[in-house]
Order: sequence, then C-alpha cells, then structure tokens
Amino acid sequence: MTTQDTPCGGSTSGVDCREALDKLFEFLDEEMPAADMSRMRAHMDECAPCLRELGIEEHVKKLVRRSCTEEAPAELHLRIREQISVLRERLEY
Repeated sequence: MTTQDTPCGGSTSGVDCREALDKLFEFLDEEMPAADMSRMRAHMDECAPCLRELGIEEHVKKLVRRSCTEEAPAELHLRIREQISVLRERLEY
C-alpha cells in the first residue's frame, strides 16, 4: 500500500492521504469550506509526504504566476466561463 491508500498513522484530522491529494488544488487555492480547510491544514501538519506535495504544487504555482505576465484576451475569459457553466450544469444532473 502507498501513502495515498491509507490514512496517516496517528492522524487526527479525519483526512486520509488520498483525499488530501485529491483536494490539494482546492486547498492551495482556498476554494473549499472553512471546516474542510481546517481539516486539510491539520492533515498537512501531521503528514510529511502530503506536505511535500503541497510544497511542490505551491512552487509550481509561483513559477507559473511569475512566467505568465501576458493577459488573456477577454474573449478567452468569456469562453472559459461559459465552459465552466456548462460543466457545472452537467455535474448537477
């Protein structure tokens, strides 16, 4: 079994590694409810492998942010928002 398949030994957060890694980007972008953010934070405090993954993703995000200085055209923003709306509607059904 890998770290992703089992809860961390002694974890009191109620979050196992698989859940933590599945929700890593939501956590990184602070796009989850406060209670879930708290549980994830507790898991990261207790789990070195997941904390390491978080650090890697934070670094990648910073590199991308620094490298992407051009602004996307307004039409692209609109198309992306429309696609997100379509996907959300599909998920609701």
